[in-house]
Parts: sequence; C-alpha cells; structure tokens
Amino acid sequence: MKKVIVSGEGGQGVRVIGHTLAVLLTNLGYEVSLLNDYDSSVRGAMSVAYLVFDDKPIDNPVVGNDADILLKLSDKGDGFASEKTVCQTGLCTDEQIPFEQLGEERFGKAIFGNMIALGKLIALVGIEIPDEALMKVLPLKYRDENLLATHYGYSLTEGDLGRGARSKKNPERDFASNRPGYLPK
Repeated sequence: MKKVIVSGEGGQGVRVIGHTLAVLLTNLGYEVSLLNDYDSSVRGAMSVAYLVFDDKPIDNPVVGNDADILLKLSDKGDGFASEKTVCQTGLCTDEQIPFEQLGEERFGKAIFGNMIALGKLIALVGIEIPDEALMKVLPLKYRDENLLATHYGYSLTEGDLGRGARSKKNPERDFASNRPGYLPK
C-alpha cells in the first residue's frame, strides 16, 4: 500500500492533483481512497489531499500525517513525515522544484505548475501510465498544455534544474521519449 499526501494553499491545485491521480489510479485497476481536507471559508487556507492506493483491497484508508510521498506546494502545513518529499518552497528534505515558476516560464502561466507537479508525482509513484488513461483524466480546459506540462513534470529531474530546465525552449521537444505518458504528435 502506498500513501501520498499533497499539501498547499487554496488555489494551488491540491484538490485537482489529488482527484486526477485518484481517478487515474482507479481507471488502471487500483483500489484508491482519497480524502480532501480544506477550509472553504478562508481564501489561501491550507488544503491537503490524502491518497492511499494498492492493488489489493484497502483495509484502513487512513493516511495520517505520514506518507510514502509528500508533495508540498506551500511552506505552510508542516507536521507531515514521508520517505520522499518534493517541495515548491521552504525547507525540503529531498527535492525542491519551483512548479509555479516553471509553469510560467515553460507554458506562459503559473497555473500549469500544478500539472508539472502532477507529472512529477506520477513519476514518483512509479506506475506505468498509458497515454489514453492520462488523456481521460486531465482537466479539459487547456488539455494540450496540461498534457505537455504533465509530461514535463514526469521527466523532470534535479539535474534538469541545474542544466537549465527553466529555459524557454519549445516544450514539445522535451517529450520525445519512450517514457509512459508521452503522446506522439
């Protein structure tokens, strides 16, 4: 059983990332439990998605504050423990990736940072994702850009950040690989 926590502030796409990953895993035949915890009355309040998945029935879907993978989109909301942590800002134990900045620089809008984060999360989960399955679950608005941003996040490495992943090259050129999720034109 794998446990994933996605945390951030309202508006950063925590619920979209959690829901999209949950539907994707369900469509691939996994047992999935997703709990979204957020305060809808306060703009910018913390939002957390707790996701558990397995290929066997899940006896206890409670994630708690520990996870196999923690994706932090904000430096708020400490108190989580994980084996692998990926952060956008703040103190980070494993990887720090400026998702919103990459979204702005690579795709023209910071909002695509959440799809870059989703792609990175899919890579960390370590599951083969068929292109058809990915297309079915991505948000319809800006579907092509969302697909490219997800592929970009999937293939993003720490080395890429050091080698200029923030360059303004044509993002389509970065996805010509045999990795799961690549959709040939």
